[in-house]
Amino acid sequence: MVEDKKMKAVPMENIESLVYNIRGQQVMLDTDLAEFYGYEVKYLNRQVKRNIERFPKDFMFQITKQEMEELRCQNVTANINPMSRTLPYVFSEQGIYMLATVLKSELAVQQSIVIIRAFKNMRHYILENRQLASKEDLRRIAMTVGEYKENTDKAIINIQKRIDALSDTFIPDADVKNLVIYRGQKFEADKAYIDIYQKAKKSIYVVDNYVNIKTLHLLSHKKTGVHVILFTENGFGQSRDFLTSSEVTDFDREYPTIRIKPNPDCHDRFIVIDYGTKTEKVFHCGSSSKDAGKKVCAINAIENTALVHPIVDALLLNSDINL
Repeated sequence: MVEDKKMKAVPMENIESLVYNIRGQQVMLDTDLAEFYGYEVKYLNRQVKRNIERFPKDFMFQITKQEMEELRCQNVTANINPMSRTLPYVFSEQGIYMLATVLKSELAVQQSIVIIRAFKNMRHYILENRQLASKEDLRRIAMTVGEYKENTDKAIINIQKRIDALSDTFIPDADVKNLVIYRGQKFEADKAYIDIYQKAKKSIYVVDNYVNIKTLHLLSHKKTGVHVILFTENGFGQSRDFLTSSEVTDFDREYPTIRIKPNPDCHDRFIVIDYGTKTEKVFHCGSSSKDAGKKVCAINAIENTALVHPIVDALLLNSDINL
C-alpha cells in the first residue's frame, strides 16, 4: 500500500549514486524507486504487473542471480534484501517515467521528474565531454555511474552542477514549460522526441530549420541501422547555436548514418518516420527539438501521411550539403 508521507526533496547526487549499469543500460532498483515514490516495493511491482504491456524489456527487466551478486559486490550499499526470495527488478529511464504514470500519486510524479533529470545530468556530462575523452574513458564513465569516488568524481559532479545552473535546458520543477503535449498527454519534452525517434525501423527525416547538438543528442537514441536525413537551412558554423561540421561527422561515425539536405521552402517542422514503408508515421512539431522544454508546445500525429509526400519528395531532390 502507499505510505502516508510528505514529499521530500532528493539531492540529485543521491539519485546518481543509485543508478547502476546492467546489461549496458543505466537502471535503478525497484527497492530504491519504491522508497522515492512512497510505496512498498511489493505494491509497486504489483502495479507494474497489472500494466505489464507498458513495460517492454528496455523499460524494465528482472536481474539474474549472478547480476545481483555482481551488483552487491561492486556496490556494497546497494539496496538489496539478502532475505528476499524474489530477484530484484530494475527500471531504465523510460521505465521510470512510465512507472510514474502507472502509480499516479503526486509524490511519484514529482519524484520521477527529479530522477529523470538526474539521468539527463549524467547524459549531458558524457555528451559534452565526448570529444575530449577516448572510448575507453566513456566506457569507464558508464561503468562507474553510481560509484563516484570521494575526490575526483565529486569534483566532476560539482563542476557539472555549475554548468547546469547556467543551462537553459534545466527548468524549475514547478515550471510546466518542460512539458510538451504528445499523444494527448503531458510528456517531458526530451522524452517525447526520443519516443518518436525510437519508433523508427528504417529512417528518420527531420524537417527543421533550427537544429543544434541537442537535436543530434536526441537522435542518438534511435535504433541501430536507422538512417537520418536532416532538412535544414541553419547555416553551419555561422552561430554557436547551430551545428558544426565536426559535430555531424562525430555523430555519423558513432550513430551511422546521417545526411544533411537544404530546406529552402518549408517553414513548419515535421518528423517523418520510415518514409514510404508500411510503418510510416508523420508528426507535426510546434517547436524545434533543440528548444524542447523552453516553451509549452504540441506534437501532433498526421493520420493521412500522404499529405506530406509532395513536400518530402521535393526536399529529397535537393543535393546533400557537403560538410
